[in-house]
Amino acid sequence: MRLTISTQSVVIAAKSIAKGGVISADSLALRDIPYDEALRSVAHDIDDAVGLIAQVDIAEGSIVTSAMARASPVVPKGYTAVEVRLASSADSLTIGDTVTLSSATMFSEATPETVPDMDAVSLHELCTGAILTAKPSRNADGDTLAVFAMPPHEAATVLQAQEYSAIIAIVGS
Repeated sequence: MRLTISTQSVVIAAKSIAKGGVISADSLALRDIPYDEALRSVAHDIDDAVGLIAQVDIAEGSIVTSAMARASPVVPKGYTAVEVRLASSADSLTIGDTVTLSSATMFSEATPETVPDMDAVSLHELCTGAILTAKPSRNADGDTLAVFAMPPHEAATVLQAQEYSAIIAIVGS
């Protein structure tokens, strides 16, 4: 007598994935396991999980569930998320990227007839670990808006600085 067992494909971590990391195709694999109705909330195709952000550490060999990964990162405990108007391009930013937010300040007045003294331009770091939590967008005025998670005191500094200065996002090397 031969038994047939219904199976289903599930996505597993082919290697450990750290919390906050962007899930890539090379970090995943498919495995066929016996069908179980309880596995409705797991990823069944690698493309369903690629590009998501790990919400927890995912151990190698673990089945990837919807609770483990989602499209945006979790705002870390003790952080707040604020919308920042960027003067820099956000085209190369990916959700989950950690950037330094800085303001550009000129200490001398420049007029159309004068060239500003480049030594009078200063870049001030406002937040060294801002986490991009949503895809940047443009408002009706054409400004680039991006939501970043950061500690509250740094968020207050960024919000105040963007009222009088340009904010740029600097991607770490």
